[in-house]
Amino acid sequence: MNRCIGEEDLYCTITNDTMSLKMNSSSYESVFREGEEKEEYGVEDDISYTSSAVEEDEIDNDDDSDDDDDVDVSSNNTKHHNSSSNNDDFKQHFVAIGVAIIAALVTHMHIHGGYVAWRGEMRKDWDILMKRGLAVKNIDTIIDKSNNNAAAPYAAPSMNYIPTRRRHQPKKVLKKAMEGYGGGGGGHERARSYRRTAGLSFCPTAHLITSSAAAADDSTSSSSSSTTNNLEDVEFLLALDPSVRVLHSYYLADALGVESALVYEDPSAQFLGTYGSDVILKDIDSLSGGDEVTLDQVKHVIETHLPSSSLVDNQHACLLHQYALNKATGRSIRGTTKVYIRPHVSTFYRSKFPSHSVAAVGKPAPKARPAPLIFTGFATKFINLSTRPVNLYWEGGRIPTGPKEGQMHTKLVGTVQSMESIGTASHPGHQFFVTTTYDKDNVLERYIATADEPVWYYDPLVDLSLEKRAEEMKKMTKHNKWTTKQRFGREAWMVNQSFSRDYLVKTRMTWLANFPQPYHDGSNTALEKVSNHMWPADYIGQVHTFETSHLYFTELPQQLETLTKQDYQPDMELQRRIAMEQFQSASLKGGTGDSNNNKPMSLNVKVVSCAPRVVEVKKFLSPVEVQHLINLASGMTGNVVMEQRVSASLPSTRGKRVRGDAMSEVRSSKEGWIHREQDVVVDTIFRRVADLLNIDEQLMRDHYPSDGFVDGEDLPPTHDRVVEAMQLFRYDPGNGYTAIHDFVFPSVGSRYQPRRFASVLLYLTGEGDVIEEGVRSPSSGANDDKALEGGETTFPRAITTEFHDGIKIKPQSGKAVMYYNVLPDGNMDDLSQHAGEKVEKGVKYLASIFVWDPIIS
Repeated sequence: MNRCIGEEDLYCTITNDTMSLKMNSSSYESVFREGEEKEEYGVEDDISYTSSAVEEDEIDNDDDSDDDDDVDVSSNNTKHHNSSSNNDDFKQHFVAIGVAIIAALVTHMHIHGGYVAWRGEMRKDWDILMKRGLAVKNIDTIIDKSNNNAAAPYAAPSMNYIPTRRRHQPKKVLKKAMEGYGGGGGGHERARSYRRTAGLSFCPTAHLITSSAAAADDSTSSSSSSTTNNLEDVEFLLALDPSVRVLHSYYLADALGVESALVYEDPSAQFLGTYGSDVILKDIDSLSGGDEVTLDQVKHVIETHLPSSSLVDNQHACLLHQYALNKATGRSIRGTTKVYIRPHVSTFYRSKFPSHSVAAVGKPAPKARPAPLIFTGFATKFINLSTRPVNLYWEGGRIPTGPKEGQMHTKLVGTVQSMESIGTASHPGHQFFVTTTYDKDNVLERYIATADEPVWYYDPLVDLSLEKRAEEMKKMTKHNKWTTKQRFGREAWMVNQSFSRDYLVKTRMTWLANFPQPYHDGSNTALEKVSNHMWPADYIGQVHTFETSHLYFTELPQQLETLTKQDYQPDMELQRRIAMEQFQSASLKGGTGDSNNNKPMSLNVKVVSCAPRVVEVKKFLSPVEVQHLINLASGMTGNVVMEQRVSASLPSTRGKRVRGDAMSEVRSSKEGWIHREQDVVVDTIFRRVADLLNIDEQLMRDHYPSDGFVDGEDLPPTHDRVVEAMQLFRYDPGNGYTAIHDFVFPSVGSRYQPRRFASVLLYLTGEGDVIEEGVRSPSSGANDDKALEGGETTFPRAITTEFHDGIKIKPQSGKAVMYYNVLPDGNMDDLSQHAGEKVEKGVKYLASIFVWDPIIS
C-alpha cells in the first residue's frame, strides 16, 4: 500500500486491483497551483470506488439507516420488508428507487470526472518530478498497474509523490515523501543519472563505447581527445558463484533506483525475493535447454518480474544469459569495462620530446625515464571480512628509552566494522596487526606494508579450501550466524578482489576503489565522463580557458548578511546580483562602471602536473576577496571559530626500521569552517569554483521543494550539496602537514560510491606577504622578518623526468590550485598524495574546498 499526497488535498492508496481516494468535497471546484493560497477545509467525505466502475449498490443517498432502505439494484424485482404494504407505499418506494438510481448515476459521473481531472493534474505534477529526477516511473504506469488483476506477477512497489506545499501535512510524512523511489533517500537528481553498472559489458558483440560515438563526443567536448585515448577496454573474468548474485543485485538496484546495492532489503523490492533466493535467478534455473537457452528467454524472465520492460538492461540480460549457459559447467563470467592507462612520462613534455607528444601515446622515447622518487609512501586499504568489528593498529617496534622502555609502540588506525574498509597512508616496512575490539593483546593477523601489496583482506576463513569455505558459509547462513547484509558484503568484496587482479595486470596500478564504479547513464556519452568534468592534462604547461560571470569583488558592501534559502530563489538571486554590480568588476583594478562588467571574464587554467592531474589558476581571487577571507579566519569579521589542530601520523621510514618513539605530526595548524551562505562574497567564490570545475553551482547547495517551508518549519532538502564547507587554515612558523590523501573509501554496498572527486586550494597569502594586525600586504623590506617563507604545497609522488622530490607549488595570494583525487575510470589516484611544507617565517593563510561526486557521503 502506498499513500500519494497531491495538491488537490487527496490521498491515493494503490494496490493491484483497487484505488481508494479520500477527497475533500470541495476539491473538485478548487484545484491548487504552486504558490497560490491554500484553503482550510472542514470534515472530509470518504468516497471509495474501483477504477473500472462504481456499483450502484455501493451508494446510499438516504439519510436514514440502511435497515430502512434495503434495495437490490441488480435485480428487476423490488424487495419489501413488509409484504402487506399497500399500492401507495409500493409506488412511493418505486419512485424512491428511481431517484436513488438517478442520483447514483449522477454521482458516479461526478466522481469519474473528478478522477479524470485528478489524474490529469497528477500527471502534470509527476512529469515535473520526473524531469527533476525525483520520480523514476511514469504516473500512468503506477495507476495502470493498480488496475491490473490480482494475477499480475508484479505487486506495485512503494512510490512517493512529493508535494510542493501542504499547510496541514505532518513534517514526518513530507520527509518520507521526499526520500524518493525505493526509500533510498539522499542524493539529488544528477546522482539519479548514475548507474553503478553502466560501465559494464557482458554481451559478446557489445562495446562500452563505439568509435562513432567517441567521434561524435569529440566534436562537442574539449576534454574527450585526452581522456578517451587513455581509456581502454579490459576483459575480466569472475567466478560464477558468487559474482552473478552480486552483479545481479547491482543491476536491480540501478533499475529500481534503490540506493543500497543490496536491493532486497528495500521495502519496494520485496517482490524480488531475498539475496540467495532471488525469484529471477530461480526462474532462470528452471529454464530447460541447457546450452540452448536463448537471450530472449532470459530477457522474458526479467521482464516478467520487473515493473516495466524499459527497466531491463541488455547487459544485465547478457550477464544472466552467461549464467544460464555456464551454470552446469561452472565456467567463469566474462565481461569488459574501461580502465585508465597512465601515459608515459615522455608525453608530459612537448618541447622536450616533440616526437612523443600526445599523438604518440604508448610509444615512449628510449631515453625518457621517470626520475626516481625519494618519497616512497603509498595508500593502504584494509577490508574486514569477519562478522565482527576489529581494530587495526600500526606497530612501531619497542620503545628504546623512557618510562615505557621495552613496551611496544602502537597506534590505533581505527575500528573497522564487519564488511567495511579503512585506509591510511603508509611506507614500505610499516607493520600492522588486527585485534578484537575488546582485547588489544588478542592479535588475529599481522601485515607488512609493501607497494606491491597495499590492500589487505582479513578473512577468518582464508585457510579453508574453497569447498570447506563454501560449506562453512552455508552453515553460517543456515544457523543465522551472519546477516544477509554481511553475506552480500563478503561476496561483493570477493568480486572486487577478483577484478583488482585483472586491473593490476592491465594498468600496473593498484585498484583502490570498489568494483564496479558508477558511470553517467547515456548511450551517447563517453564513459570517461564517469565523474565531473576533468581538465585535460596532456602535457605540463598546457593552458585552458574558462569563463565565469561571477566577477571580482573590488569593494565590499557595507553590510554582509548571511544568506537564507529564500535568498536562493531565482527572483531574489537576480535582485541581489543587480545590487552587487556596483561592487564588482572584471578587472582586479576595479572600474565598476566598465561596460565589460556585463560580460563574463576569462581565466586561464595551467597544467602543472600530469600525474597526478594538478592545475593552477592565477588571480582566481581579488585582493578584496582575499582580505575578506583572512578577516573571517582571523576573527576580525564573522563568527568563524579557529581551533588549534595537532594530529600524529605514521612516520616516513624510507625503508628503514621504525624506532619505537618515532611519530610524525600529520598537521599542525589553526582551522575553521564557513559555508557558502556566510555572505554574498563567499557565495560568489563558490560559484566561481563551480565554473572552474565546470559543474552547475546549484549542486553546491541544498535544494528544497517549492518555497521550502511548511508553517514556518524547514523541510528536508530534496538533495544534499556535493561540496563540503570551505575550510580556513592559519599556519604559523613550524606548522605544516605531512603527505596525505584526500580521498575516502566508501562502503561497498553504496550504489553511488560517493568520493571526494577534486580538491581546490585557495592561497590567501603568498611568498613575501606580511600579515600585520590582520591585514595582508607585500613585504616592504623593513618588515622582512615577518614576510612569509616556506609553506609550499608539494606532490612528492608527481611523475617527472627531472625532479626526485615531485613538484612544489609556491603560495601566491589569490591563486587557486586544483587536483583530482580520482582517475578517469573512477579509481583513487594514489599519486594525489600531497603535503604542506612547514612555514619557516611569517604566517600562511589557506582555504580549501572538497568537492564530491556524485553525492556527498
